[in-house]
Amino acid sequence: MYIITATFDADAAFARASELLALGDSPERLAERLGVTRDLAMVKQGVQTPSFRRLLADIKHLKKYVEIRQQIDDVRNGKTIMRFLGNGAKEKQLARLEDEAKRFGSLLEGPTWFYQQPRVQLLSAIRDYALDGSQQGDAAWTEVERDSLVFPIAAMFEAADKTFAQELVTQLEKPFKDVDPRFLLEKFEGHRSIMFDFDKGTAIYYTPAPTH
Repeated sequence: MYIITATFDADAAFARASELLALGDSPERLAERLGVTRDLAMVKQGVQTPSFRRLLADIKHLKKYVEIRQQIDDVRNGKTIMRFLGNGAKEKQLARLEDEAKRFGSLLEGPTWFYQQPRVQLLSAIRDYALDGSQQGDAAWTEVERDSLVFPIAAMFEAADKTFAQELVTQLEKPFKDVDPRFLLEKFEGHRSIMFDFDKGTAIYYTPAPTH
């Protein structure tokens, strides 16, 4: 995939994010600033204080699945007592664990629900807005492997990270104006913005692949 890396003004990004978060009581103005007036209903829902308790339940559910998959890997790789009991016992254990894993059904319901939430969509738009207003005009094309990029929320779902999930829920359930702009820029995800590296002063973001 193609990305762009550019330096950004950290103070400007922080200020722009803070400015829009402060408009939680004025969804019409917020939608206008973001250029999403056609999505005013989403903005109005996004500024309301929501409940994200379901996220914690989904992560707890995923954690059990991750643990079962780890057990399966351990049995396959001879890291359990099953290696002393012969192939028959090992295969029976694997079959039992695989059956348990299948009972979890679709694991996409939790992430799908999360990313569809109006507050998540709105905060992603604000993150992109902060990116657009803080670039320093030295963008450079880079082609990278997707696996080399860090997506904090996606990584949370993949690892069933309960600690980060609780931190995320704490931020998402705050009154809109109280959401931490630093958390939004460093640990959230945008529609286009991928990463703000405050130490290096660089931002990474999506862009259509260049044509020749």
